[in-house]
Amino acid sequence: MPKASNNAYSSYSPELYDVVREALYRIGDIDYQHQSDLCEVDRALSDEELKSYIKQRILAAHQKQRQPYVDLLTTLRSDQQC
Repeated sequence: MPKASNNAYSSYSPELYDVVREALYRIGDIDYQHQSDLCEVDRALSDEELKSYIKQRILAAHQKQRQPYVDLLTTLRSDQQC
């Protein structure tokens, strides 16, 4: 029986792994900060209308900050599939 490849990604460069790892690390940091900010708003404010407004602003900032890393990963993935 033929031996299967140990790693389907073994032909990818170490530099690619570094870029992907760094992008995922940044996304994780951004997501953690976003969740922390939302929790702080919940704890600090009682006015639901103000709380909702601030949460919307936090979400918009989160998406804007996170999107370049998501785009990078999407581009890297599509480049590797060619």
